[in-house]
Amino acid sequence: MKMEYDIIVCGGGMSGLSLVYRDLLSGVWANKSILLIDKSDKSVNDRTWCFWENSISPFEEIIYRKWDEMCFFSVDNKSFLLNTGDYNYNMIRSIDFYNHTLDYLKSQSNLTILNDNIKSVTSIGNSCEVVTDSHTYHSEYVFNSIYDKPKLEEKHTYLLQHFKGVVIESNELNLDPKQIYLMDFRTSQENGNTFFYVLPTSETTALVEYTLFSDKLLEKEIYDKRIEEYITEVLNINDYKIIDSEFGVIPMTDYPFARADGNIINIGTVGGDTRGSTGYTFTNTQKTITKIINSYQSNGTPHYTEEHISLKHKLYDSTLLKVLADGKYKGHQLFTDMFSSAKASDVLAFLDSESTLKQDFKVIKSLIPQYFIKPFFQSWLDK
Repeated sequence: MKMEYDIIVCGGGMSGLSLVYRDLLSGVWANKSILLIDKSDKSVNDRTWCFWENSISPFEEIIYRKWDEMCFFSVDNKSFLLNTGDYNYNMIRSIDFYNHTLDYLKSQSNLTILNDNIKSVTSIGNSCEVVTDSHTYHSEYVFNSIYDKPKLEEKHTYLLQHFKGVVIESNELNLDPKQIYLMDFRTSQENGNTFFYVLPTSETTALVEYTLFSDKLLEKEIYDKRIEEYITEVLNINDYKIIDSEFGVIPMTDYPFARADGNIINIGTVGGDTRGSTGYTFTNTQKTITKIINSYQSNGTPHYTEEHISLKHKLYDSTLLKVLADGKYKGHQLFTDMFSSAKASDVLAFLDSESTLKQDFKVIKSLIPQYFIKPFFQSWLDK
């Protein structure tokens, strides 16, 4: 294997595979020699990506399920159907994503795929160096999606979105296959902002996911216990079997991730594509890749200037994170106020960094202002 490439992509998860697939498909890397490095061969269904969208996804053809109805449940069992406008909620299974992208990538003669562990990535002048367990490689550009927790300052808020999801199968599943539970707070709030979301995938199967926003993980058995309680006591299903499961941890932070370090371009969570206030990453990563493709087409480099998550929305993220971390305005009440008083389409645009000032005002108006004044000004000063 050669040691010199035009482009090295570090990390072959959702971000890295999306980037290589879409850049090659667009033609901007047609004449580039590319090395993609990941320690895994991506042969198992290890996660699910879900996202709301009001346009056509770059991966529309592999969306496993799509829903246009979303329901919300408060902690005191009040429910309402959300006015989501033209937003849909989508699910992509990782195995479908891996197979789809890799089937195409393995046919590209200018791409080499390497399973190896990456030890370091360094920018050196106008080039980059990548050291793995086996070799040292050089390239003009590196695209990096490997996440390590950054060194935080006192002003930064850092929460974890941690979740365990199970796919259940049952003949007692009394759910509308066209409707999801976007947030269901009918569970204990003793460990912080805690909710379930439920995605029915057929008349007899559904993904049931237990999700928390907090500063630490729980013991493994607590996730299992809460899931069992929810299925039997809230969904009223006693006869079921678990046919698949997943566990994940996503950072929720206002830390200012750098998009680039010399010719190292960061994508995914390490590039700031995980929305601080929601933990959603898939759509933001695709927006970043679109900007990279457009930059290649217009000036021949991946460097661009204007981020799609604006400073305004980063300020909102930082404020909301501080409020959630403080805990005085309980998370379940905050989201209940938000979704019960503002149109869900405005909330989704707000949480997707696509909202106008008019939409911002509607969402902000739905919340109790006294909890936001100090965090807002502190976030503004920190920026």
